[in-house]
Amino acid sequence: MFKSHGKRFWAIVAIVVAALIFVTPGLLAFRYTAASQHNQFLTHPWRGWSFALAAIRVPGNSQLKTSGAVLRKAQWLFRGTGVDPQEVQLLYEHPHQPYTFTHTVAGQTVTSTITPTYWFVWQVEGHVDTLPTSGNVIVAMFDYRNGTMLYDVRSSLQPEQIVPEPSASPSGV
Repeated sequence: MFKSHGKRFWAIVAIVVAALIFVTPGLLAFRYTAASQHNQFLTHPWRGWSFALAAIRVPGNSQLKTSGAVLRKAQWLFRGTGVDPQEVQLLYEHPHQPYTFTHTVAGQTVTSTITPTYWFVWQVEGHVDTLPTSGNVIVAMFDYRNGTMLYDVRSSLQPEQIVPEPSASPSGV
């Protein structure tokens, strides 16, 4: 059965299989991470292997394992504040190393830095009611493993742009 094909055929098959093995983790990482990171998995395919290994070794006790859980937590934390979380994306970063990102908030370019404890960070985008922009902005970053908020857009806003949190008791009582 195998002898019916020549050496050239098997060499081509071996090259194709090796190429697939080399790039498949990068394609998976491309699929599951934020659009801002897609290029790094295409230009550095070995980073895909690092992503795959981190995904396999995700701790079982991680607090925020799904984008749905992250969105629910963000909506709960920002309830009544004028911040409307709408979209969640996964970022792949080095743990315990600062990750600096630049984004636009209220027409100003803001540079923020977070330090994740694990390879994965959840980036939450949404609308801020007090901002004149119509597009989404980064409203929060959450640590994948322990669920802590690493970035809150309200820290980048002016005091007049922050909607006060609702009080627990009605006023005038």
